Amino acid sequence: MSAIGRVLGVDYGEARIGLALSDKMRMVATPLETVDGKSQKLATRRIRELMTEHEVGEVVVGLPLHMNGDFGVLAETATAFGEKLKAQVPGLLVHYQDERMSSAEAERTLRLGEAKASRRKQMRDQLAAQLILQSWMDARAIQDG
Repeated sequence: MSAIGRVLGVDYGEARIGLALSDKMRMVATPLETVDGKSQKLATRRIRELMTEHEVGEVVVGLPLHMNGDFGVLAETATAFGEKLKAQVPGLLVHYQDERMSSAEAERTLRLGEAKASRRKQMRDQLAAQLILQSWMDARAIQDG
């Protein structure tokens, strides 16, 4: 793989933004942080800080498509957020990954575990970001090899 740096996975939401981070080899995604999404200015600032801290070279934003694959308001909002990040970070590569069912899958995973309800929302967003990023990396691995 010719790509350099880690990849940041983003599960964008207007209330919360879940983040996940790849390892340097871009094989494994792990939950990173949940950022308050109510202020895009503060959210993008925190995400840029994390990108610098973790040497992120690319971002994968989850695209919440309708079940039939069509774009809706949520997909447009997530795309706009990705484009805002791209405009603020020169040379940043932003990719979009179908995220249908990632939040539901993350919630199922949390219910199987011991997470308390109060912690589930925050963890759900991070796990959804992890699933989005892992799906994107797995698809690239299949294409590359």
